[in-house]
Amino acid sequence: MRRMTYVDKDGNQIDQSFENKKLLLKFFFVFGTVLPLIFIVLIIVTVVQNKNCTNIYNSIKEASLKYAEDQDKLPEIEGDNTEINIGNLYSEQYLRSINTNNTLCSGTVKITKYKNEYIYTLDVKNCDICSTNKRYKGWSALQNTYPKNKAIVDVIPYYNYYDRQISTTEWSKYYEQSELSDEISEYNINLPIEENTLPEIPAEATTIDIEADTTNYYRYVDKKWKWYDIEGNYSEFSSEQPNGYEKIDTNTERYTQWSEYSLNYPEEKSYRSIEKTTGYKYYYLDESNKKVYYKSGKYIAKEEVDTQKYNQRDSESATLYRYRDKQWRWYNGQKRNYSTFSSVMPNGKPFKDLGIEVSTNPSSWSAEKKSNSATEEYRVEEVKLMTRFRINYEILSLKVLDKPLEKTEFESNVGENISEFNSREDKKIEVTYKFKYRKS
Repeated sequence: MRRMTYVDKDGNQIDQSFENKKLLLKFFFVFGTVLPLIFIVLIIVTVVQNKNCTNIYNSIKEASLKYAEDQDKLPEIEGDNTEINIGNLYSEQYLRSINTNNTLCSGTVKITKYKNEYIYTLDVKNCDICSTNKRYKGWSALQNTYPKNKAIVDVIPYYNYYDRQISTTEWSKYYEQSELSDEISEYNINLPIEENTLPEIPAEATTIDIEADTTNYYRYVDKKWKWYDIEGNYSEFSSEQPNGYEKIDTNTERYTQWSEYSLNYPEEKSYRSIEKTTGYKYYYLDESNKKVYYKSGKYIAKEEVDTQKYNQRDSESATLYRYRDKQWRWYNGQKRNYSTFSSVMPNGKPFKDLGIEVSTNPSSWSAEKKSNSATEEYRVEEVKLMTRFRINYEILSLKVLDKPLEKTEFESNVGENISEFNSREDKKIEVTYKFKYRKS
C-alpha cells in the first residue's frame, strides 16, 4: 500500500509526523499551563469565600454573646444553653448589615456553657454560600473530644450525680502579710506561702473554697520624759561646761545617738563611750557575675548592711569604731527638781523636759486597740494586718446513676429540673459531653 503524502499551497511536501507532534505540544501546553491557573484561581476564590464566611460567623457569635449578656439570657449552669434568633441581632442593632447578595442572614445561634467557656452552634440560613445547610454536607458521628478546629460544633451534655457532704474546718492561726504569697490563688485570695500549715481536710475530701478573714493587730510604745518644777536658768544640753553656766545637773543626763562606724579611732573623752566591731566589704554578683559592692566597697559593720541582698563579703576585714557621748543641762542659781521618767505629768511638776525622752519596749501584739484620745500625747501605736483561713470541702459518694443521662431523661429520673437540682448542697451534678461537627 502506498503511503499518503501531503503538500502545502506551494506544493512543498509536509511532514505529517511533525504536524501531529505540534498538536500534541499544544495539548500539553493547555494542560500544563492553563489548567493549573484555573486551579489556582479556584483555590483563591475558595480561600476568600472561607475567610468571608468565617468573618460572618465570628460577627454573629460576638453579637450573640453581647445580646445574651444584655438580655440576661447567658447560661450560667454547666451544660445549660440558650438560643438566640439571628433576626433579633439585626433588628436590635447588635449586628451590622452582614449580607450576601443583598439578603440578610437568618437562623439561630445556640450558646452552651462548656466548663469555663461557651460553645456557639450556628444554624445560619438565607446567607448564600455561607448558609450552613449549603456549605456543609451534614453532621459527623458523636465523639468524646471537643473538635476545636471545626467551624460549626454542637455539644450534647450528659448528667450524673453524687451524694455530697459539705464541711468546714476550724479557723487557722493568724498570718502576717509577709507570710502570704504575692500571687492571687484560684480562690481569689493570697494564701500562705507555707500552704501545708493550713487546716487539714480528710484524704477523701476535695476543697471547694478557702475563706480569708482579716483583722488588725496592735502594739505600742509609750514615750516618757522627766518633768520638773521651775523654769530656772538652764542651758541647752552639752557634754562640756558651756560658757556662762556654773553647775551641772546630773539628773538631766542623756546620751547622744551613736556615730557612724569609722576606721579612725575616735578621740577619748571622759564622757564618751567607744565601741568597736569587725567590718567587711559586702557585695552581690550581678547577671554578668560581676561584684557589686555596698557603698562602693567601704568596710561596713554587719548590722548596717542588707545581707539578704549583699549576701557575700571579701575575706579581708578591718576594725571599725563608733561612739556616743553623755550630755547634761547646766544651770545657774536655783536647781530644778526633776521627776523620774513618766508619760504623764506628776503632781507638782508641770514642766516637761522634751530633751530627756525615752521609750518603753514595744508591747506584745494584740487584737485589742489600746490607743485613744487620752493616750495620744505619749503612745505610739503600730498596726499590722493579720489574716486567718478556713477551708470549705466536700466528700462525695460513688456516682448514683449507672450511666449518664441526657437532660430530659435526667430531670425525669431525679424529679427536678437541672437548675433546682444544681442548687442542692447534698447533691453534686457531674456533666460530661459528646460532640459533633458540620462536615465539609
